Amino acid sequence: MTLGTIDDIENCMENGWSDGLPVIPPYATLVEPMLAAMGWSSPTEVIGTIPEQKIEIRAEHAAATAVMAGCKPAWGRLLRTLTLALLDPRFNITAVEVTTGGPGVLVIVSGPIVAEYGFEHESNAYGANKRVNATIGRYAQMIRHFCGSGGGVLQAMGTIGHPGRISYCIAEHPDTTWAPYHTQWGLRAEASAVTIMAAEAPNSVNNHYAESGALVLETIADTLAHFGSTSFYWRYSGYLIGIARDHMALISKEFSRDQARRFVYEHAQRPTDELKRVGRIPRTPLEGQKVEFGQPRSPMSEEGQLTFIECGGAGGRFSAVIPRWAGNFNAFSTVIS
Repeated sequence: MTLGTIDDIENCMENGWSDGLPVIPPYATLVEPMLAAMGWSSPTEVIGTIPEQKIEIRAEHAAATAVMAGCKPAWGRLLRTLTLALLDPRFNITAVEVTTGGPGVLVIVSGPIVAEYGFEHESNAYGANKRVNATIGRYAQMIRHFCGSGGGVLQAMGTIGHPGRISYCIAEHPDTTWAPYHTQWGLRAEASAVTIMAAEAPNSVNNHYAESGALVLETIADTLAHFGSTSFYWRYSGYLIGIARDHMALISKEFSRDQARRFVYEHAQRPTDELKRVGRIPRTPLEGQKVEFGQPRSPMSEEGQLTFIECGGAGGRFSAVIPRWAGNFNAFSTVIS
């Protein structure tokens, strides 16, 4: 590395072309092959717009961001699919960037592409020190940051945020016990897919002594419905439940995925009067919040707001609950062509 390259890295950071970490300078010799790998022939092709901010995102913007994040051109087809999902107006990337909720963009990769690209899906699956996990997740956050902030005009207002706003990518085991993750969104089992959702940080679920799958699921439901769960207000969004191998061995003996979803939904409840007592719902709720005092309340309005992913290593009885951002109930699962 030359001193000139180091100067270019510093210039990128000083001019806002960064997520706070050093980037690979987007030299034309790097951006052009990335552009081709992502399937765009013209660098000036408009691939997305944010009308409210009067922003057009061109193909060269996406390719340059992928270079800066450290991605390989070999991952171009995944990056293209991911980019188009991120820029879909229904995802509302500006709101994800500026909300006080401080979510990150969670990227979920499932299907044969997990093994093909070498994603980590076993140990430390939620924070893998693997280039493909780290840079694909970083790319999504950089697109959120650069585009969602209106090119630097809008300020991120997350009260606390979380580390996933730097990189947040999870890959599912290629060998799942239940059908692959993306089948929950209506995609064919044999496909490779990328799914995005705005999400809070993972909540660890520890149960080392349960002797049945039901007790593990009861523990997961209790974690999901703790007093601080954001979704008790409106119940718009949903939850991703990540099950590692040891817990899955217990759960799958007793439950199909649909049965597990129903069980968690039915057990993830708190007494409404208790929620009111601690201030988690208003004493005078709005009509749209559909509060029935004296009745149990779930942070979800229906069980379809729960999805399950199989990832994480063996040797420890842990799972995870990831709350989706309460302000955005749109998640997108797309086949990688």
